[in-house]
Order: sequence, then structure tokens, then C-alpha cells
Amino acid sequence: MATMFRVRKGRFTATWDTGEVAIVLHLLRLTRDFVAPEREDTGDPFLDLVAGLGGTADPEEPSDPALRRLLPPAHRTDTEQAAEFRRLTEHTLRSRKAANLATAIAALTEALPESGDHEPTDPVKLTLDADQARAMTMALTDIRLILGERLEMRSEEDSERLHEEFAAAIQGQGEMDPSTVQQMAYYDFLTWVQESLTHALLR
Repeated sequence: MATMFRVRKGRFTATWDTGEVAIVLHLLRLTRDFVAPEREDTGDPFLDLVAGLGGTADPEEPSDPALRRLLPPAHRTDTEQAAEFRRLTEHTLRSRKAANLATAIAALTEALPESGDHEPTDPVKLTLDADQARAMTMALTDIRLILGERLEMRSEEDSERLHEEFAAAIQGQGEMDPSTVQQMAYYDFLTWVQESLTHALLR
């Protein structure tokens, strides 16, 4: 079972089960693939900036509501200004999010044993530096936004209702779709991890 993150000698440490690491890695990779820009970066900041100014980013709002939550319009009333802002910034925003997710993926992957058979309950020690910890918190925000949208959790009332139904289902006192139960379990675990890491960063 995962422990809370603690600060030790400037680094952020916790112990998770191998299965917990595998689940979070899977969610991080899915989210990275979801938000990554369609146009690959060249590696040259100037060329990437010029390419972005050339209008290669789609000025239309994403059709997927989860992606719209990750990439909201800059202006809700002026559609032309919102489209222009999106054209100039969407690639950069997607790239930044993908980079945070990649940093979090690398940190968790590095913590896993390189070879051999491992049980889901085997402990894994996580050790993050400050940059990795910040990237992880931002990556977890993106995953939770996507899960929240998929669960139609858009208000405090939605959250309270879903958590009541989830608690009842766990206790065998109510019915909830198994996939929703799984998503709720992921959402709550990631929320706890993010709160733990954020608290450690603020110490």
C-alpha cells in the first residue's frame, strides 16, 4: 500500500506497491498520448516557435470534452480571438503537458526493478527530485481532469453523488458499473497521491 510522500535531504520519497506504480504509469502514458501535439518538435526552440506561428495548430476547439478541459478557450465570448490564441499557443501548451508527463513516466520507470518476476504487492521506493515532483503534480492534474470528465464529475454535487455511490458499491450496498468503480478508484488514489506530493513540496 502506498505511503505518503516525505521530504528527505531535498528529495521526495514514498513507497508504493509494484502494481500501483504500474497503474499510474499506464495512466500517465495514455494521457501523454492523448495530449501530445500532432506535430513533433524539431528540438530547435526557434524553429518550433516559427512553425507554431505558421498556423499548423488547429484553431478549432477539440471535439473531445476531456481535451477541452485540458485546453480550454482563452476567451469564451470572442470566438475569433479565442481561435487566434489557440492557434498561437496550443502546440506549446500540449508540448509542455507532454513533457511533464514524460518526466513523470521516466521517474516511475526508473524506480521499477529492471528485471525478474515481481508481484503486484512488492514494494517500490520512489525518489523524486524537485523538478520531477513538480512535473508529477501537474501530470496528475491532467489525468484527474480527464477522469473527472469521463465520470461526468463537473461540480461539487457531481463529486458528492459519485463518491456516495462508489462507497455504497464498495460495501455491496449499491450498484455501479464496474468500469466506473475502477475509474473512481483511480481518481481517488491519484487525488491522494497529488495531495501528498503537493503537501511535501510546500514544506
